[in-house]
Amino acid sequence: METIVIILPLIAGGVTLIAVVGLSLIARWYALHNVTSETTVPAIARGTIDPWAFTDQQRGLIALLPKSLRRTFTVAGFATPNAQVKFVAIHALILVIAVTCCSWLAMSFNSSSTAIFLAGCMGAVIGWWIPFSWLEWRVTKRRIEIGSEFPVMLDLLQISLQGGMSLPTAWETVAKTLESASDAIAQEMRWINLEVGFGVRWGESLMAATERTGVTQFRSLGSLLEQTERFGTGMSLMIQVLCESMRYEEIQVLEERAHQASVKLMIPLVVLMLPATILLILGPMVLMMLDVFKRTTAD
Repeated sequence: METIVIILPLIAGGVTLIAVVGLSLIARWYALHNVTSETTVPAIARGTIDPWAFTDQQRGLIALLPKSLRRTFTVAGFATPNAQVKFVAIHALILVIAVTCCSWLAMSFNSSSTAIFLAGCMGAVIGWWIPFSWLEWRVTKRRIEIGSEFPVMLDLLQISLQGGMSLPTAWETVAKTLESASDAIAQEMRWINLEVGFGVRWGESLMAATERTGVTQFRSLGSLLEQTERFGTGMSLMIQVLCESMRYEEIQVLEERAHQASVKLMIPLVVLMLPATILLILGPMVLMMLDVFKRTTAD
């Protein structure tokens, strides 16, 4: 009973604090959700690109987060402040659940107050780590998905340009085509198309896409489009050359990983199979020698 009296105020205080923060973020999300479209249009129309910029209406608790964390949100696909607020609110909820469950489990075993406090701290660590580990997994998964589908996008873009389409029309057509195959790259293509519609140059928009996704192929495509516009070279042919170079680089990366895999396999072979092999070879010999020593001692 004394343990419960000690630990319950700590749990109640932590839950209350996190609940207040979560409710504030949810309220902020509703405020952002109801903002008119004129105020939610970013600074793209003015020619400035900042993937992590916030308008005056969007400044709140989410704007107090570190810029590196907001960049991670953006690379993971949570580019809008609404999505970032949702993630922070869910993170707070998971943290509360983890702390409560670990503390309750410790209390159910009639543990001391110190053990219950340590269990609550362990739950806080688990509740803090799970969402961020999932976020890192999503960043890696989204980056790999966009990088693997990028040559396919270039092939479709080249075919559309050879068919007589203009670059904006071909870009929009390819984005619609890739929606069923890869929503990540289709989402980025729609965002780039929106920026170009506001008057941003292709090179600047693709550079911003590199910052949002961490995929350097967008930067290469932006440089190529700027060169074709400056020197008047054939866009379709240049895209084909870029696509072939990207596929060649991808093959080189796969070959490098294949060579590294053989080296990495040496670790489990040495750690697991070598002791078993030594035991299998030397085990019978050791048993025979022990048997001989026992007989000699008996004699």
